[in-house]
Formats: sequence, structure tokens, C-alpha cells
Amino acid sequence: MTALAPRSVARGVAWVAVASAIVAVLDIAVLALILRTWVSTAEFGTVSIVVTAFTALQLVGQAGLPAAVVQRDDPDEDRLSTVFWCGCASGAAVYALVWWLAPWVAAAHGQPILAPLFRVVGLLLVVRPLYAVPDALMRRELRFRELSTVRIVANVVEFATKLGIAVGGGGLWAFAIGPLARELAYAIGVPLQAGWRPRWVCRPRKLGADFRFGLRATGGELLYQLYANLDFQIVAFVYGPAALGLYRAAYDMVLEPVRFVSGVVTVVAFPTFARLRRDRAALAAQFIAFSRQSLVVVLLVVGIIVVGAGDLLEGMFGIEYVVAAPTARIVAIVGVLRALAHLGPPLLDGIGRPGLSLRFHVLAAALLSPLFFLAAHVGTSFMAMAIAWAIGYPLAFALLWATVLRELGLGVRAYLRQVQRIPALILVASLTAAGVHTTLSSAGAGLRLTVTAVTVLGVGFGLLAWFEGLTPRAVARSLRQ
Repeated sequence: MTALAPRSVARGVAWVAVASAIVAVLDIAVLALILRTWVSTAEFGTVSIVVTAFTALQLVGQAGLPAAVVQRDDPDEDRLSTVFWCGCASGAAVYALVWWLAPWVAAAHGQPILAPLFRVVGLLLVVRPLYAVPDALMRRELRFRELSTVRIVANVVEFATKLGIAVGGGGLWAFAIGPLARELAYAIGVPLQAGWRPRWVCRPRKLGADFRFGLRATGGELLYQLYANLDFQIVAFVYGPAALGLYRAAYDMVLEPVRFVSGVVTVVAFPTFARLRRDRAALAAQFIAFSRQSLVVVLLVVGIIVVGAGDLLEGMFGIEYVVAAPTARIVAIVGVLRALAHLGPPLLDGIGRPGLSLRFHVLAAALLSPLFFLAAHVGTSFMAMAIAWAIGYPLAFALLWATVLRELGLGVRAYLRQVQRIPALILVASLTAAGVHTTLSSAGAGLRLTVTAVTVLGVGFGLLAWFEGLTPRAVARSLRQ
């Protein structure tokens, strides 16, 4: 395996950051526009029952084989073709199961429309395997510029599809067909960029080690998707689709920056850590760099959300969503840990220790799942789910971080010395913005939010530039390298 240049990592992060920023803006813009204009909270909650289930199902269909392609030192053509055909067969099998179960799930919720929604969205399971192997090969080679280009085009296609269906009166179907259009764009663009085609070879016996690695790696991610989306299903059952629509709007407003950061860092992190796995000093240095990048982006956005949650919800989705502001604040604080936690599994998988990643997700599932059910039993609103997150997730995160730092040979104090000033500086910026927000309590929500955001970003970036040397020019320089 070739040596990894730091400039390649910086360039990869920069290109993925640009793509992720564009995608995040498109996603949140189309969500806000559709919810304000064409889709009710109940309809949004109904389609959320479906779309929040499919990340886990896609992982089941892939069986972790793409991760094995990234991690292996010597993927030969026969093995790659076998991974491709096995992925296609597995995706088709899981889709057949979804087709059969869809009416039963619809009956359980008492909403017949769920059956066709599951069957349409389920086509993602058939499309994803068509580009999984070339995507894994490009990630392995750190070809993030090409991948980012495809990602931007695919999400523009999703944006246009969602908006076109909503404008045409399709309502909640915009959120079902839009992701399918995105996946089709990926299925065309990624293989073209990768220049790889499968052979007519399928020898599953060659994949023993790949299946074992992939299942351990995917087992953790699968558990994560199950417990991370369990709260949506419980809210739908206990409080109804309208409550789920409010909860998911607050959740997406907060988790979009977390997805942005995880989309930037973890896409680059796994192949980077895999290449550095024999150099623990370089591995630790890169882990700290990723941690700092994650904290800067997430904490600045969380500061804006915590201070101006009500104004954000009203401005983005409408006055009826303001009731979800306390939930958004709780989820935002937990979101900081979730953004950092996205670094743990790529590191552990990259160094060949996916079992440790699985252990973290087992613990998190064991902590959070009962808390969600307890919250639904004793709580009076969907905010109880956010409280369950705030109680259970920090405990699981503490175990993950202890495991990661031990594997890196990095002490807690040494790690904190490298990152602690970033949250301290952004806390100062957020407290300053809170004072400004209180002063403008009689002003309009739009003005108040604008001044709050400018204060957090202006003071935050100013302090970060002064004390940490983190400037927009440094990011731009990465793009030019």
C-alpha cells in the first residue's frame, strides 16, 4: 500500500467539505420549502416512518462488503466482481422481504399508504449495489474530488425531483421518490468516474475473510442505525404522525450539521486510518486533526441552534414548529457527542478492530433502547425522546472514547490539551450571542436570528483565528493543494 501524504488527506477533507456543504444547503432548503408550502406535519411524519428505516436495511443488503474492499490491501478483480454480484443478490433479497412485509407494517400503523411507500422507497436496496464497489474503490484510493462531484450532481437531482413532485401536487411522495432519484444518479455517475466494470465472475467462497470483517464492521453500524432511528418509530406509534413530523423537523434541523461533519470526516477517515494503521503516531495526529475539524463546525452551528432554536424553526418550517424548540436544544447538545462519535468506528475499523466498534454500538443500543421505551411510557410529549438521548448517549460515548484513546496510546489529558480550547472559545461566542438575543427579545424573529447567527459566527471565527490559527484561508488552501 502506498504511503499517505498529509496533503492528500487535507485535499480530501476539503473536497468532501465543499460537497457536503452544498448538499446540506440543498437538503435543508428543500425541506423547509416543502414543509412550509405543500406538506403537513402529519404527512411528513407518515413518510418519515418509511425513510428512517432504510439506512439500516441498506446495511443489511450490503453485508459490510464495501468496507472490506476499502480496508483490504490487495483486492483482485475476481474478488471485486464477486462482491458486486453478491451485493446485487443480497439487495434484491432484502427488497423482496420489504415488498412482502409492507402491508403488515401499514396495518400495524393503521395507514394503508405506508405499503406503497415502503415498496417505492425500497427500490433503493436494488440500486445501491450497482455502485457500491466502484464507490469503495474510489474511497480506498482517496479520489474524493471525483466522488464529491458525483455527490453534488446527485443531490441536485434529488433537490429538483423533490421540488418538482411537491409543486406538482405529489405531497409526501416528494420525500419518497427524491432519494430514489439521487441513488439512480449515483448508480450512473460513480461507475463512470471509477472506470470499473464487474466481470461475469461470482465465487462467494473467496469472500470468507471479507464477510467476517464486513459483518463485524457493519454490525456496529447496523446497530447504530437501529437505535438511532428507533425513537422515530416509537414517536409515531405513541404520539402519532403529526408529533413525529414535529420531532423529525427539529431533529433534522440539528442533525444536518452533524451529518455534514460526519459526511466530511468519516468519508475520508476510514480509508485514511486504514492506510495509517501501521504508524500509530501519525494515526493519533490525524485523529486529533479530525476531532478539531469536527468540533469547530458542529459547535458553531450548535451555538446558533441552542440560542435561537425557536426563531430557526419558525423561519424554516413555520410557526407551528416552534413547539419543538426545547427538543431541538437538547438534541443539539447531544449532537456534539454524536459528531465526535462518528470518528470512533472508522478508526477502529481502519486499524482492523471492528469488534471494538461493535461493542460500543451494543452498549449504546442496550442503554438507549430501554430508555426510549421508558420515555414513551412516562413522558407526555415527544421531547421525552430527546431527554432519553441526553441521559443514555453520553455514557456510551465515554466508553467509546476510552477505547479509542487506549488503542491510539493517547492519554485523556493529552487529547484534551489538543482540543479543549475550541469548545471554550465557541462557548464564549455563544454566551455573547445569548446576551444579544435577550436584548432583542422584542424584535422580529428574523432580525433576532440573523443577529444571533452573525454574533456566534463572527465572535467564534474571530476567537478561533486569534487563538487557534483557524481561518477560511486555511480551508481554501487545502482545496488548491
